[in-house]
Amino acid sequence: MTNPTDLPGRSVLVMTLPKAALSFADTQAARERNESNYETTVSYHGLPASSHIAVQATADAVLVTATDIDVIAEWLFVQGGTVTTVDLPSGQTVWTLHTKTWTDSPVKFPEIPVHVTVVLPSTESVMHEIAAAVAA
Repeated sequence: MTNPTDLPGRSVLVMTLPKAALSFADTQAARERNESNYETTVSYHGLPASSHIAVQATADAVLVTATDIDVIAEWLFVQGGTVTTVDLPSGQTVWTLHTKTWTDSPVKFPEIPVHVTVVLPSTESVMHEIAAAVAA
């Protein structure tokens, strides 16, 4: 046998169905739930919520864009997570913390992914804790 698909016996074709799309109402309800979980986490833990932070709740996650790397530092300290970086050709680096919302009732209020992003000049220094959290 040179090809792992050349197994003895009869082959069976397996068909998978695409994931069903959420209705508009279900998508809106998921966004509202995620936004509420995010706001509860921010309020409960005293995380940054200023005019320099843009928040977009989707049906699957919450996207946070900030202008200050300290926002990532505070979320990392409180909620943990991993950081990824992307170097842009314009001499900037995108830093994104991948974390989650807080919950005391996972069944009723499940954890929601939160992605906190900041764009900095590539030459900018960041806290050791943030650099150490960069996913390998």
